[in-house]
Amino acid sequence: MGDLSNQLEASLKSKFNELPPLSSHCCIYKVPENLRTVNEAAYRPWVVSIGPFHSKDERLHHMEEQKLRYLLSFMNRCQNQKLGSYIELIKEQEVVIRQFYAEKIELSSNEFTEMVLLDSAFIIEVFLRNYFPQLVEENDQIFHRPGMIVEVSRDMKLIENQLPFFILELLYDSAYEGDSDSSPSFLDIACKFFNLPRVTMSGIKHFVDFLRTSLIPLPPRPKPENKQSLHFHITATDLKEAGVKFVASKSRSLLDMEFTKGTLKIPPLNLEDVTKSFFRNLMVFEQCHYYFDSYIIDYVALLHFLINTPEDVEMLVERGIIENWLANNEEVSNIFNSMFKQIKLADSNFYYSTLCQKLNEYYYTPWRRQRAMLKQKYFNHPWAVISFIYATVLLLLTIIQVVCFVTFNVQKSSGSHLFL
Repeated sequence: MGDLSNQLEASLKSKFNELPPLSSHCCIYKVPENLRTVNEAAYRPWVVSIGPFHSKDERLHHMEEQKLRYLLSFMNRCQNQKLGSYIELIKEQEVVIRQFYAEKIELSSNEFTEMVLLDSAFIIEVFLRNYFPQLVEENDQIFHRPGMIVEVSRDMKLIENQLPFFILELLYDSAYEGDSDSSPSFLDIACKFFNLPRVTMSGIKHFVDFLRTSLIPLPPRPKPENKQSLHFHITATDLKEAGVKFVASKSRSLLDMEFTKGTLKIPPLNLEDVTKSFFRNLMVFEQCHYYFDSYIIDYVALLHFLINTPEDVEMLVERGIIENWLANNEEVSNIFNSMFKQIKLADSNFYYSTLCQKLNEYYYTPWRRQRAMLKQKYFNHPWAVISFIYATVLLLLTIIQVVCFVTFNVQKSSGSHLFL
């Protein structure tokens, strides 16, 4: 028994020593299994692997040749640095880069360095060719194949398909060292690629964090102080029937919804096929990293509450709030009904709690609800409106007839008494 205990003790101590240190850099996560099962395809790269999590995926190996070609172009363009310089730079940062990933990376030092260099050069070349179209070569397999750049862009927005932003910036700055006055910054070419206005940002973790930060209003509005649980179960159609006017806001921030004087202003949302994976990956990142400071989850949650049926979608499309490039309105309602599955909402710190409270107060005001019920019962069809008007006119005519009859009899009775 003593030997077995000693062996177990030694085994556990060995595992203790192998534990990777906990790091504040950790911010690139694998999708939790409960979220992956809802829609696995939304988290899987289509054409290119970035970072270690999908580097062994056989489906994506056809892009490895293109990565080598882009690395060669990158080297030829930036001749002030040799290949060995970039390798050494990555080797110096390897420990820190590995700490960005939530799981241990089972790659040797050389394999890891090669992966980071190839993927970084690929990203930088894609950004540069997008920024300077004259750099695109005649036989470029990314920019001269229909739809390929859209798929590459989509894959760069996946939480499992990331490199730390700092290493990309470091390699880019190293390549253009001494030429910073005439060359755009890495942030400049990243903003252009993702179609974002040029902004000043610091502490960017990776592209998913970059995109999330770009959506948050600046300066961020304070989170609500009200810590009560969220209670909001009113659809867009319900609100419309209660008299709420829906207007497409001109705000530049997608998250900037506002309700004043019976009007709900919502910034327009363009819905296409890649939008689904875009929001799902942002939500996973917030669920893992910003659970108590979520903005995207709260935004999608509010849309989830407002959109329940194709009729809700139709009304929002008519108001210019949703631009639907999907098959039909039913698909949009299904997306928002399913997107929130397995997502945990920190409702005590809900970003739109004040807005929901105002909408609740408006909708549940008794006379507004009665008006809504009246409209739903009597005015939901043109013939119902005509019938109601016809019945109202008949009622008014009947009342007038009765009043005239009573008045006539009273006058007749008074005349008879005077005659007597």
